[in-house]
Amino acid sequence: MNHQDRKIAMGAIAHIVTWRLNGTSAQERAEQAQRIMDAFKATQPLVPGLLRLDIGPNAIEAIDAWDLGAYMVFASRADLEAYQCHPSHLAIKALVGPMRSARAQVDFELSA
Repeated sequence: MNHQDRKIAMGAIAHIVTWRLNGTSAQERAEQAQRIMDAFKATQPLVPGLLRLDIGPNAIEAIDAWDLGAYMVFASRADLEAYQCHPSHLAIKALVGPMRSARAQVDFELSA
């Protein structure tokens, strides 16, 4: 069973992050987005409690659109908190930091 197939139970928490990337062209931002997506996908099986990960570049052009977004579901708030200091997450933060101009986040509990 992969992470995507696990049943999401009461107490699971969604973690949504969006980034504006600092590339000077659409092509450069697309390349940055791909590097970030590859890093997230490589670390997904290493993170305890991560039940789901969807990540992708913006698909609809709009004036307020961000370049890249990630939707993650953790089994519990404790799993999300543990993720914050997980070596895989720290490596992603080090990768993304120099490529982003802005970041937004929202976390909320899911109902069963």
